[in-house]
Amino acid sequence: MNGKKITIASDSDKATKSLLIAILSTIALADFGLGLNTVVLPLYAKSLGASIVTIGLIIASFGLARILINIPVSILSKKFKMQFMHVGMFMILLGAVGYYFSTFYGELFIFRFFEGFGSGIINTSSMIMLTKHLYKDEKRAKVLSKYMIARRLSMGLAPFIGAAVAFKFHFKSAFLLYAILMLIGFSISLYNRKLLKKFYNGEKEESKEKETAQATVIEKAGKEEKNAAGVNKANKMNGADAINEVNKISDAATINLINKNKLDKKRKYINLITNISFMLLCLLTFSFFFSRIGSRRELVPLVGVGIIHINQAYIGLLVSISALIGVALTYYSDRVINKLGIKRSIVISFAISASGILWFIIFNNLDGFIASILLLSAGGGFSGPARNLYLMDSVDKIHYEEAIGIYRTLSDLGFVLGPAAIGFVFSYYNYLSAYSVVAAMIITAAILFGAFAKKY
Repeated sequence: MNGKKITIASDSDKATKSLLIAILSTIALADFGLGLNTVVLPLYAKSLGASIVTIGLIIASFGLARILINIPVSILSKKFKMQFMHVGMFMILLGAVGYYFSTFYGELFIFRFFEGFGSGIINTSSMIMLTKHLYKDEKRAKVLSKYMIARRLSMGLAPFIGAAVAFKFHFKSAFLLYAILMLIGFSISLYNRKLLKKFYNGEKEESKEKETAQATVIEKAGKEEKNAAGVNKANKMNGADAINEVNKISDAATINLINKNKLDKKRKYINLITNISFMLLCLLTFSFFFSRIGSRRELVPLVGVGIIHINQAYIGLLVSISALIGVALTYYSDRVINKLGIKRSIVISFAISASGILWFIIFNNLDGFIASILLLSAGGGFSGPARNLYLMDSVDKIHYEEAIGIYRTLSDLGFVLGPAAIGFVFSYYNYLSAYSVVAAMIITAAILFGAFAKKY
């Protein structure tokens, strides 16, 4: 014997690995494509004559589309026990092709909407699958950190590549690269349907067993109730009258069961909305998207070029470097979470993000501008896996689809209100006021979550 330890992967580990490969091979390409537009899209819109407010609204339309699609996807996913990631990739492909052929900034609203629909479908589908698969897994923090690393790495490298291509050649060249990559991603997503179908087949069998057991209990109780009522009536009636009465009781029991199921569905949403910890998590993620999209996709390119006077390729490099720092911190996030706890890790991550924004507001120079980009991304490195873990712990598994639909819808409001509000403040006041709005949103959400959310 050579004394070496032999590790045999469990069936659970193999299933998790297969699920991650199927999801990430699609979503990482989608993130990369969307990342190509981080610097390019606002500057392209400006070159077509769009105002700062209009640019903010163009960027915000992405979030509006996600809001409209999140809950429908979660409902369809639960009803049909299937995923729609290939549909999402096709929608993003349409947006990429549209950008390439666009000649007027008004057209960008439509194509940004396509991107939002696609992103919402992909993110909601993948989140449902991962959450339901990992909720009891002891290694879930480590798995989620790997998931976030792959996503952040693909999105982190993209801004510099997109900005460099646009700077060296033309905006259209960056959009052409985007369209080609999304075509590849769509092809991969069609192939991955087979892998993801296995996951949902397992979910169907588990759900079918539960539904059968539940139906048996209900049917048994219904029969006992029916028989008891029928016997009582039959004692007073004869022949056809007794049979008709029993049928009436059966119909009434069926109607009551249908009404009860409808009431249970309403209660699920009511229970989620009245869950303070869950709602504070939604607010926290809303503030994250509000600040990230409003600053990185709007303030950073516009302030960098117009105020700090650096070129778009340099801005793309800064955004990519900041994303790589976030990736490095995400790699260690499972250890940080295990040591500090989920809730404390979230609060600390948001404190780091807020410090970056405050630095630029206070010093108002190139160093502060760079620090705001780096620290905002560094804070996100800790918070991503921790927020997903908190979601798993704060909601019952049987409510995951509904919870994720609400969670993504409310948090995606940040995609809409962030660029719109920041664009308005920037246009009618100044860029420092816009940065102040970002800082206030992050700090307020972090304080409320830290003070009132439960510790799991």
